[in-house]
Amino acid sequence: MKIQVLGPLSAEVNGGSIVPTAGKPRQILSLLALYPGRVMPVPMLMEEIWGTEPPQSALTT
Repeated sequence: MKIQVLGPLSAEVNGGSIVPTAGKPRQILSLLALYPGRVMPVPMLMEEIWGTEPPQSALTT
C-alpha cells in the first residue's frame, strides 16, 4: 500500500487506486495515514472531522 497526503490524496494497492470519492471517507483515510501504526479512537476521528459538536448522523456516516 502506498499513500500520499502532500498534494492531492493518493492511495494505491498493487498499482490500483483505492482513494474514496466521498469527502468524509477521504478525510478519514488522510487522518489514518498521518498516524501510521496508531489506533485512532472513534471519538478522536469524529472530533478531527466535525469539531467538538458532531452532527447526530456522525456515527452512521
